[in-house]
Amino acid sequence: MNTTHTPNMYSRRFAAAFTATLAVALLVMTPGKAHAVDGDRQVTHLRVRIVTGGDDLRQASNAFAEFSYTALNGSHVSISQNLNNGVSWPNGSTRTVDVELPALVLYSNMREFAIRFQSGQSNPFDTGDNWNLNDIRVTAILDDGTETLIVQDSGNPYYRFKSDVNTRRAWVL
Repeated sequence: MNTTHTPNMYSRRFAAAFTATLAVALLVMTPGKAHAVDGDRQVTHLRVRIVTGGDDLRQASNAFAEFSYTALNGSHVSISQNLNNGVSWPNGSTRTVDVELPALVLYSNMREFAIRFQSGQSNPFDTGDNWNLNDIRVTAILDDGTETLIVQDSGNPYYRFKSDVNTRRAWVL
């Protein structure tokens, strides 16, 4: 039995099959990491890795991570966490600190990350502290466990915090 197929029938069937094949191929070939920057993903915490340069972070001085984002209701929210709690970070040392975030921080709503330096004095005869930041990497940890690098800078030093000036360095996200 001979059947006759009209060109429209072939083209619709071909288009549907081609589209389905293309969609499956894209899903299979898209790496999981690509989904990490999906704006609807929740960020559970930030991982801050800092390398101190040739001028240490002295005891009694403090480095704070400051993070701001837009909440789901549209309000601007800022959080701050002390990274070293007044403990010295010697020259050339590397420290990694996790910064926990409140629930429902969306990746697309992140606004700014900053390091704020507060010079301290162990005794009244100490001069103000300076601190060389040689390397910083901040990673957003998402609710599915994926990680996305959001800040990366380095130099020798990358940034010099001084006791009376240059006490904050910020990155727009």
